[in-house]
Amino acid sequence: MIAATEERRVIPTIAIANPLDYAAEIKDLFVAHGMPSFPDYFDRTYPAAVRSGAMSWLGRDESGRVVMHQACFPRRFRSAQRDVVACLMVNLMVATEYRAVFPALTLLKRVVQDLEARGGVDFLYADPNRPAWMLLQACRFARMGTLQRYVLPVSDRHVVLDGCIRLFHTWLRATNGAGAEAGMAAVAHPAQEFPLGSVAVPRLTPPTVAAYHDAALYTSRLAGYPSTLDWWLTLHAPDGQTGPPAAALLIRGPDASGRASVRAWRRAPGVDPAAPVPGLIAQLRRRGCTRLQVSTIAESAFARALRRAGFIPRADTVPILAKALTPAGAACVAAVDAWEITDLECDR
Repeated sequence: MIAATEERRVIPTIAIANPLDYAAEIKDLFVAHGMPSFPDYFDRTYPAAVRSGAMSWLGRDESGRVVMHQACFPRRFRSAQRDVVACLMVNLMVATEYRAVFPALTLLKRVVQDLEARGGVDFLYADPNRPAWMLLQACRFARMGTLQRYVLPVSDRHVVLDGCIRLFHTWLRATNGAGAEAGMAAVAHPAQEFPLGSVAVPRLTPPTVAAYHDAALYTSRLAGYPSTLDWWLTLHAPDGQTGPPAAALLIRGPDASGRASVRAWRRAPGVDPAAPVPGLIAQLRRRGCTRLQVSTIAESAFARALRRAGFIPRADTVPILAKALTPAGAACVAAVDAWEITDLECDR
C-alpha cells in the first residue's frame, strides 16, 4: 500500500466477509490499483485458504463500493508450549482516495479487535511493506525478526571462477566436518511424484518452532506447483530408504538464468540443518545451477546454520511484525531464535 497525500474525512464501513462471496469486487479493487495479476493469484489461493478458515475484511464507501481490503490466512505452528494458531495478514489494499492514515488504521484495528473477540488465534504476523509496517506498529505489532535472503554459490560458467567455488565447497566440508549424517544418501524426486504427506507435520521437537504444511500452501505460494522446475531432495540413512526421510527440501529451479531457490526445508530431530547441502550442491551442479537462495529469519539458529554451510546473507531484508493474542502466542513470538521457516510461511 502506498502512503496518501490527502486524508478522507469519511471512514468506510467495515465488515468481515467470506472473500469468495465478493471475489469480483475484491479483484476489481486490486486490478484498478496496479495489480493485474491478482485475479489469478486469488483463484489459486483463496478457495483453499477459506476452507482452512481465512477471512477478509472489506471497507465500503457511501455508495457501497469496496475501497479497502485485508485478509488473514490461518497458519499452524508447533512450538515449545503446544501447537499454536497464527493468522498471516495478507493483501492489504486501500483505494487511492482513501490512502490516508485513519481509514487504513481503522481497518487494521477492526481486524485485530475481531480476531481477539473470536478467540482461537494465538498471534498475528505479517511481512509488510514500509507504509503497512507503520500502520501495524500503530496497532501495537512489534518487530519479532527479519526475513533475510541467503545465497550459496553453486557453480560458474567461467572455469576459473568455478574452480574457486569448488575450493570454497571443499573448505566448507573440511571446516564443518563429517557429522552423524555422513554416508546418508541424497535422492531427487520430481514434485509431481513426491508424497506431500511425508512432510506435512513438523518432526522437530521443542523448543524449535516449525510450521505445518499442506498441499494448498505449496500451490498458493508457488504458482504452477508442481511444475517441471519443482523437485524435492530427500536425505536417507545409508541402510536404505524405508521410513520418513531424515531431511526433505523443496527446490524450484534452476531457471534459465541458473538460479534456484529452496522453498521448504524439513528435517528430523538430531539432523543438522546443513546436512543435505553437499548432496544438494551435487544435484544442482548437474542441473546447471549457478546460485541457490533461501530466505529465513536472520535472528534464528537456523540462519546461523545456513551461514556455516556457506550461504551468504544479502542486503535485502523484510521486517516480520507480530502481535500476540494469548500467552502461548507471546512465548512463540518471543522464541525467534528457535524459528525454522522459509518465506513459504510468509507473504513475500
